[in-house]
Amino acid sequence: MTGWAYAAAIIACGIGATLRYALGFARGPRQFPWPTLASNVAGSVVFGAAAGAVHAGAPPWVLLVLGAGLAGGITTFSSLALDAVTLWGTGRRSGAVAYLGATFALGLGAAGVGWLLGLAIDV
Repeated sequence: MTGWAYAAAIIACGIGATLRYALGFARGPRQFPWPTLASNVAGSVVFGAAAGAVHAGAPPWVLLVLGAGLAGGITTFSSLALDAVTLWGTGRRSGAVAYLGATFALGLGAAGVGWLLGLAIDV
């Protein structure tokens, strides 16, 4: 892979992280960590689509830039963990369990949908 692909991945990661940060501010008062869930599901779609596209014949830099870069920047395990611990620690245990279950189920589903979209791209 060329240096420009690595540079593009770094830029894409910055864009993804900025989008995630902005999404957190757009949330307003909340009882459930919807922004983190949304960013992780969106990142799963992007990563799945990039992986599916590369599997279908797209060049490997697509996975680097869109998967590791953009999706890696928009997704966040640390916020997921903190949100779950905060829900649990404030007595909203069922909310913590629902949040973790929703993140897992929706993330896998989103990655699968992304994969199928990536495969459908005519390379």
